[in-house]
Amino acid sequence: MQDYYRLLGVAVTASPAEIELAYQRQKTRLSRRTADPAMQARLREVHTGYEILAHPGRRLAYNVLLAQEPAPTVPPDPTAELMARYAPAARWLNAALVAFCLLLGLDWVLPLRQITREQVLLRQIVSVSSSASDPQMAYDVTTPRTAFRVPSRYGHRVRKGTALTVYQTPLLGVVRRVSAPPTTAGESPVFKASGGNIYGSFGLLPVVLLIVAVLGLLPGRSPELRVNAAVVGTLLAVVALVVLIWF
Repeated sequence: MQDYYRLLGVAVTASPAEIELAYQRQKTRLSRRTADPAMQARLREVHTGYEILAHPGRRLAYNVLLAQEPAPTVPPDPTAELMARYAPAARWLNAALVAFCLLLGLDWVLPLRQITREQVLLRQIVSVSSSASDPQMAYDVTTPRTAFRVPSRYGHRVRKGTALTVYQTPLLGVVRRVSAPPTTAGESPVFKASGGNIYGSFGLLPVVLLIVAVLGLLPGRSPELRVNAAVVGTLLAVVALVVLIWF
């Protein structure tokens, strides 16, 4: 059934004056294009609709018939169905990402574990810069119980056979600091290792990851938001793991 209210551009509760005004507006607009057969047909429909809605009895009967019309079926949205299907898994993934962030936070807060008398078994120089004009070097150091990287300026402190004291995070074993006998006067015995950047220069990364994961866990969120949060959070977690392992 033709919806004359929509055709005239008025609400079902429109007054007779509003219907009259809408009809005159549509009539004026369509009358300028009567050369077009489609516009002529549209003008006839508008006139029919006006005659029905402008008459109280005919309008009442039309409203009864219109109310009996079944609601138009909306085709299912494939994207919405896909999001709804993966939303439960995304929620579990967001929970795992929150747990990962809490693990990093706890590892950062707890006191460092001290490992004494670690003898340097291997010291290997590596490049940590992709720039040929400004190369930057570092040393990968291996001891019986640890492996870490130190900036090249501390290379003379970690020669093979040197006894070190290594300070690790208690849960993930990330080397944060190293202590070695000073070789010159006034030199501090403790210096920072290159590892642990996830707690330093990349420290904002776990915070952003936590915010994204929590957004995907909050009640009342749409399936699309949960899935998107899980995808973005997973990418951030991969970056965090890369930083944790290689930097």
